[in-house]
Amino acid sequence: SSDVCSSDLLKLLTLREVADALQVSEKTIRRLVIRGDLVGFKVGDRGQVRVKSEDLEAYLERQRVHADGQTATHHHEVDE
Repeated sequence: SSDVCSSDLLKLLTLREVADALQVSEKTIRRLVIRGDLVGFKVGDRGQVRVKSEDLEAYLERQRVHADGQTATHHHEVDE
């Protein structure tokens, strides 16, 4: 049997946890999810939104600021 528990496989964060981690408001995180900038999932009967930790990490990588002050999402480079 495996020693890996389910929480190791899938870490879901509340919007509050994401907001706290990024030091922004929960409203800002909700806006990012609605715009599609950050992937969110509705869970439970009340449709509470959760964000996978790896999706948060991917979002942060896309927001990495380069030497020219631009983020990856605003870079318009042609892929070879």
